[in-house]
Amino acid sequence: MRKFLIASLVAVCSFGAGLNFKSLQSDFTQTVFSEGKSVNYKGRFYAKSDNTALWIYESPTPKRIYFDKDKVVVIEDELEQAIISRLDDTPNLTQVLAHAEQIQPTLYKAIYDGVEYFITIKNTLPTTIDYKDKLSNKIKITLSNPVKDALIPKETLTPVIPQGYDIVNQ
Repeated sequence: MRKFLIASLVAVCSFGAGLNFKSLQSDFTQTVFSEGKSVNYKGRFYAKSDNTALWIYESPTPKRIYFDKDKVVVIEDELEQAIISRLDDTPNLTQVLAHAEQIQPTLYKAIYDGVEYFITIKNTLPTTIDYKDKLSNKIKITLSNPVKDALIPKETLTPVIPQGYDIVNQ
């Protein structure tokens, strides 16, 4: 779970590379390579430049992950539970990647806390983000149908925990 949350957090904060945006939304495939194995996650995300975001994972296990400046809320309907974790000292990677350096016409690079991020851009929109995290996982996020600066209602990014769900505070 920790690897998954770290990969998701970095992904959430990654959508500003070389771009100025108010919001970004896209379908995604997130592949995590670890110890010779890989796991693919698919879904849709919504992110705003104020570091609020929602990742809706459709497979392999449906879940919704909400991020804001202070916490992450993971809602797992199959388990009827919500996990709430505080985000202490969370780096503002959106800001770091917004200042990423262009190293080729369609490739940007950002370095934060010893981790290198490579962001491929097409038509001013990110299409892939590749990095190796501190746990030696290689992560590749492929975006499809990205939309920049569309209105994302605040309610979309506000978690609503269904009545009767177990709440786990970490």
